[in-house]
Amino acid sequence: MTNEQKQDFTLRISQANKSALVVILYDIFLAYAKEAEEASPAESAFHIAIANARGALSELIDSLRMEYDIAQSTYQLYRFVERELIRADIGRRADPIPAVIRIMQCLRDAYAEVAKEDASAPLMKNTDIVYAGMTYGKNDVVTGSSAAGTNRGYLV
Repeated sequence: MTNEQKQDFTLRISQANKSALVVILYDIFLAYAKEAEEASPAESAFHIAIANARGALSELIDSLRMEYDIAQSTYQLYRFVERELIRADIGRRADPIPAVIRIMQCLRDAYAEVAKEDASAPLMKNTDIVYAGMTYGKNDVVTGSSAAGTNRGYLV
């Protein structure tokens, strides 16, 4: 994952509510899965990308509320994806990765539609207000702080 992607995810996380955080986890998973798909299975980058994708998947599994029936079905899909990632990693084969990406992309898209309905406030308080597009640096967007000189500690 590039530093630019990490900065983007960090910004999105700081502004996200519960539903948006799940969508971000899917996006992180997909970024790592695509890295694994593009890497040669013989490279260490392949193993690292799969390990990172499994980490994101673990967070998605932990976020399930198992008292709901849909969570049981989703859990089974997550476990299938996890088994496929393990199979790809142990066998040093990239052929299971495209199917995993398709499954998780479909789940991500469905959850993104549900997240559009969630109008709850962001989880993190005391974060800077970001005005995207106001100023551009040489390689990235420069964001100004609306809270310059104040306590910038994040509250959850």
